Amino acid sequence: MADLAQWPALKLRVLIRRTRLDEELAQGIDPGSRPALGLRAAQLVRPRHRRRLAGSVERIVADFDADRGWWLSAAVPFVRDQVAEARGTLLALADALRTAERVQPRGVALVSRLLLDPASSPLYVRSARGALQLKAQAALDCLLGERQAREEARVASSVWKGDSGVHR
Repeated sequence: MADLAQWPALKLRVLIRRTRLDEELAQGIDPGSRPALGLRAAQLVRPRHRRRLAGSVERIVADFDADRGWWLSAAVPFVRDQVAEARGTLLALADALRTAERVQPRGVALVSRLLLDPASSPLYVRSARGALQLKAQAALDCLLGERQAREEARVASSVWKGDSGVHR
């Protein structure tokens, strides 16, 4: 990490370049490769930031479930059929953001990009069927590690469908 005298300048650089740093982290660039990436990675995995992202994901699912008058909202409208397909994974993602003891910065950066990029995210832009599901699952895989993420998504999907997860 940078020495103490350079700390304020580093924090300012990270603030100004956070979108680009998030893109780099989402691409899998090692947070330890540069002090700015390391600091941004540390910011992304903080519980407060993770709770905010989880709340945003949960609000999208709740708005979808409530079938509210989205046309009257000032918010960027989301693609409803994409949310319908990805609902279980989105809920698993929100749960992991809230409850996982450790998460990977790359996964958090991927969630941020899904939520905050209205120009290209399949959450907001008409895309191929299942695009949001694939991106949300990729974010969950990167957030937790693939094996644990698949189990979280399976459980969330079973609960949503009214399945207890016990099969005879």
